[in-house]
Amino acid sequence: MADNDSLLGFVAQRHTIGLEDVATDALCFILSRSPSARQALSDFLKDDGEPLPIAKAQSWMTDAYGAIPDLACYDEDDNLVALIESKFWAALTHNQPVTYWRGLPEDRPAVLLFLAPEVRVKDDGLWNELVDRLRNAGHELDPADRKESLITARAKCGRHRLMLTTWKLLLDRMAQRSNEDCDAQAHFEIAELQGLAASAIAGDKPQRDENLKRLIADAVKRVRESGWANTDGLRVGVGFDYYGRYLTLAGASAWLGICYKTLEQIPDKPLWLSFYRSKHPAKVSVEEVRDRLGDLAEPGLEWYWGEVSVPIDLPAGADRNATLDAIVAQLECIANLIDPSGPTYREKRRLPAKTDLPLDRSRHAAVGVGGKAEGMTRVVCWNIATKHQPWRELVDMGADLALLQEAGKPPADVVHEIDTGPMEHWDSHVWNSRWYEGRWPKLYDRWPKVVKLSDRVEVEWFKQVSPIMYVEPDEIAVSGIGTIAAARVIPLESDSEPFIAVSMYARWIYPHPSTRSKWKVGFPDGSAHRIISDLSAFIGDADPGSHRILAAGDLNMVYGSVLDDPQSLAERESSVFDRFKTLGMEFMGPQHPGGRQANPTPHGLPPDTRNVPTYYTTAQSPETAQTQLDYVFASRGFHESIAVRALNSVDDWGASDHCRLLIDVA
Repeated sequence: MADNDSLLGFVAQRHTIGLEDVATDALCFILSRSPSARQALSDFLKDDGEPLPIAKAQSWMTDAYGAIPDLACYDEDDNLVALIESKFWAALTHNQPVTYWRGLPEDRPAVLLFLAPEVRVKDDGLWNELVDRLRNAGHELDPADRKESLITARAKCGRHRLMLTTWKLLLDRMAQRSNEDCDAQAHFEIAELQGLAASAIAGDKPQRDENLKRLIADAVKRVRESGWANTDGLRVGVGFDYYGRYLTLAGASAWLGICYKTLEQIPDKPLWLSFYRSKHPAKVSVEEVRDRLGDLAEPGLEWYWGEVSVPIDLPAGADRNATLDAIVAQLECIANLIDPSGPTYREKRRLPAKTDLPLDRSRHAAVGVGGKAEGMTRVVCWNIATKHQPWRELVDMGADLALLQEAGKPPADVVHEIDTGPMEHWDSHVWNSRWYEGRWPKLYDRWPKVVKLSDRVEVEWFKQVSPIMYVEPDEIAVSGIGTIAAARVIPLESDSEPFIAVSMYARWIYPHPSTRSKWKVGFPDGSAHRIISDLSAFIGDADPGSHRILAAGDLNMVYGSVLDDPQSLAERESSVFDRFKTLGMEFMGPQHPGGRQANPTPHGLPPDTRNVPTYYTTAQSPETAQTQLDYVFASRGFHESIAVRALNSVDDWGASDHCRLLIDVA
């Protein structure tokens, strides 16, 4: 079987976000069913020639210290004997390995085993980090014993052992034992897992194209924050033969990215820093860069946009965090050679000082939102009705991102704690309605916005442009005023892939005067269909698993209404929800029990409705709210990693006529 020719590997790569989780569950499944597999693992973990007795395995069991090791192995008396942690290219979490080490029993031999790609085992970087972390926590190890892609070390005190090996070696041993025992079913299942592991290792390493693009964004962000770089007015450049980020590095016009033509010539150097002649004169010229870099620069490459090119080395066997650190270190070293007096932009990019305005956080602290799991991205969706108080409550929620509707300007006392992005991402007046201000100066003063609330995410906002056929990578074509805002969100504290976040507001549209309509509030489905049309530009494949989109907001319509009133818009509104589903966008609610239901059932809804009120009128209050207008949608497949609930209890409601929707993205 080829490295990636397994059914499990094929399906998992196309439809699953956490491949480490899939591999762990598959390993647990095999160990639970196959005595041959358990015996192979027992022999593999043997101590002084004695197999480690393993009778059963369980995954995702929280230990006494609150940590969640991938796999726990027990003997026949239910005594813990081994913890196994699956690693592909992710960095160690804060629990690893110290918390797991402390969770091992003291009164019997026990093993903490890490599984990793072969290059991470042979490189020693992962092993050294494991040993250093244990030593820094007061746990000394004897010298390591190394053989056949396996490293083992004993605790100086106690009966614990630390082991690091490759997926390939362990699975080969299990496959050999199942073959010897004529366990055909286990042999087949192990072969499937071998294919998944090989596929994940090859497809998820930092040098992979999609991961390189993320590393480029993260590295530029880091050097920008350190003061060496500036990206004002510059963008991401994408073409059929290149991908990269334009920046000013130490005063010189530069580009960090992948040139696929060069990759064909030099396959072991996928990432390059190129300096070029800009239309706008740079502080440091290309000639000065060449002179200051000397032998670092490599001439003769076929880079039509650059004249001085420097390869950025990627360390073999390093996890994503270590790879990012290496890229940043090289960029800052190059910047220092160009301008030894730098960093150049630190003063310009310093955050404004905190305001002296008093702010009593105890008056508006968020309640009932619960803790956020490690690696989780927390998103809040909220129509804040142009009020100031909701901004303060957002800051106190500990969330990472907000999808707001009817948002005005944030108050001065919290403006330094949030990032609303460039005005072009939310203000439709910039491109399609300035001309109208002379006729009606207050055409529109409230907007959907995507707001960054923490440094746990990077946000790349899409600039709004008119609904044209082609757009630039940092643009979104928009067909309505104040109906949509979108951004690319990159989680920085987990292995999650980036996703598109969309804030939606289906504004009321009034019938044309020629209709002589008696409707006093108009209809929202027209705006909703415009939103879906704009959002659909991010869908480039019939397979919903090919895109990762989270869309949430106030649609001003009721889900599941069954009103028989001929003047009702229930049928028109249902077409909106049907269209989301057709595009592969799953309806995420919130629905009960993800929120408090209205009692009695609101008029126009069936008795079995799971709707939860998210809005109250001026004649109501949070206690008497009946209507759900706010909803969440996510790409099919991606939706399985998302949990949604409405903070619609009386205590949790918040300072707006709409309640908050809490969205956790795993």
